[in-house]
Amino acid sequence: MRSCLNALGVLLNNNKGKIDKPVPVNFRTLVPQDFVEEDISGPSCSSSSSEIKDNRISIFNLSRKKGALPPVVSQVTTLLNEAESKASSKDFAKSVELLEKATTLGSACAAAKLGLVYHGGIRSTVEPDYSSAAAYYLLALKLIYMIPSDKWDLGLLLEVIAGLSEIYRKKMRRDEDNDIWMSGIRAMRHVENSLQDPAMIRNFKHRELQKSKAIRVHMNYCFGLTSETDEEYQDAIKFYENCKRIGESNFATADKLVKKAQSKIKELKSKVPTVKPICVSCDYEPKELTDIWKLLVCSKCRVVAACSRECLTTHLATHATHATRS
Repeated sequence: MRSCLNALGVLLNNNKGKIDKPVPVNFRTLVPQDFVEEDISGPSCSSSSSEIKDNRISIFNLSRKKGALPPVVSQVTTLLNEAESKASSKDFAKSVELLEKATTLGSACAAAKLGLVYHGGIRSTVEPDYSSAAAYYLLALKLIYMIPSDKWDLGLLLEVIAGLSEIYRKKMRRDEDNDIWMSGIRAMRHVENSLQDPAMIRNFKHRELQKSKAIRVHMNYCFGLTSETDEEYQDAIKFYENCKRIGESNFATADKLVKKAQSKIKELKSKVPTVKPICVSCDYEPKELTDIWKLLVCSKCRVVAACSRECLTTHLATHATHATRS
């Protein structure tokens, strides 16, 4: 965890009440190849029913636990409460500084809030910065991974995944933001695997199941976008169909994606070859999608393709032979 936090660095500097633009982040350091489940000392942060709130005061609503808390948890809770208080009094720069301190102590909740802060900005204090928002969302995910999956706060997880999903759909470009994009996709694949584990979901109550469905819709839509931008249309259709199969969850943003997935499927089906991409005459099988689209479909039967005009002429001759025999 410490190496991840050090990699993120001190992203925020307080300069006369205004937050400076964060330094660039190496996103590869935020998502490890394998996630080790460790029980860390960090508070849970419950999300409200909506997935992304107004990025000012409402994001600082905190869940409070009763009873004595371990020292680190108590310190984090104090920082989160102080951050809420500073936000309520419109001292956003100080609030962000406190959230950063809580993040360095391992609070996924604080990291998620910082993601929301940079996602939407806060008045004249913080300018929206989607790369910094993504960095904090990814850090929040890593901190969540370090908790056994049966202790995950699905409300917090939904807030983070929904934030990442919006960045994918509205801010990022696949070619220009590859590091951020693929780090997020790797992280979401781990979440998807966990949320399909029967041992994890068997004790879910109705609301937890709804949150799980919403999370999975957001992630599968992002998987679909990735395949679509890579021109892997069959895979993209599969992920969009997953969104439909998972279905609506009573979370507005996720439910809209279920409907958008249907439109995506109709759009992409026209881009998927309807014939086997192998030359009917010489058995040439192109490997690149651009070469597949160069194949010539037989106008007579429309079920086979040829790699060249010569091969197509050879095949058309078989149609002429059949016609003569008839």
